[in-house]
Amino acid sequence: MTLLRLIPLQANAVLQTIIAPVMIVAPFVLGFSAPALVASVLFGVVLMGTALSTSAALAGQDGGMRVSAHASLDLGLAFAAFACAFAFGLMQDPAAGLFFGATAIVQMLLATTTRYRTLPA
Repeated sequence: MTLLRLIPLQANAVLQTIIAPVMIVAPFVLGFSAPALVASVLFGVVLMGTALSTSAALAGQDGGMRVSAHASLDLGLAFAAFACAFAFGLMQDPAAGLFFGATAIVQMLLATTTRYRTLPA
């Protein structure tokens, strides 16, 4: 069984590079609780690192992330965002719960529609 893979890996990295700063700034703008603030900033930093490391690998630079690792991290981040959405929703932080829920949906859509393969040599 295959999923619809429309987004090239390069576009995935670009979209994640755009989403990461939003994850870092949003808790300050929306007034999240301290645990939600820490989780959002960590999520944004990991997302930015994943995107930049994959971009470096696609550009042929040493030390970049393998494509299979990027695919695994994308799914892991989506599930982590779902877990955060439930946790912060239960902790009476509805803004953080909704934000992480929306982020989880976007991350899951991105993970399931990306073509995870490298450029031909």
